Amino acid sequence: MANYGGARQGAGRPKGTLNKKHAELLAGAVSEGETPVEYMLSIMRDENADEKLRNWAAEKSAPFIHPRPAPIARPINIELPDTKSVEGIREAIAAITRAAASGQIAPSEAQSLVAVIETQRKAIETGELLERIEKLEKSVTAGTRR
Repeated sequence: MANYGGARQGAGRPKGTLNKKHAELLAGAVSEGETPVEYMLSIMRDENADEKLRNWAAEKSAPFIHPRPAPIARPINIELPDTKSVEGIREAIAAITRAAASGQIAPSEAQSLVAVIETQRKAIETGELLERIEKLEKSVTAGTRR
């Protein structure tokens, strides 16, 4: 089947690539002299500079030299009830809240788990609504045939 619309694999500019304006601006800054990071590094390395200024330069330039690593996802092991019913979903969210409150899981992990359970709730709700609509359509159709 043909792929119509939407993102296609390999389409568009590769991630991290600068647009023309940004690339020109960066090239101009480099060709005209020191970049801001180079300037801060020169202050940090100047042994005659004030220590507070050197510390400031080190702090400000560090993220450009040593970026923070991305957080590593970890498996979460908590007991959750069956989420095939609305009551089970309520109980699961309560269990996740208790796990976050006790420090067993991080708040961001709890938020991610609740989002998954919310998707389950929406699926249940959609199924129930479809059943109700089908019943209503059948009753209307049966009522018009009399």
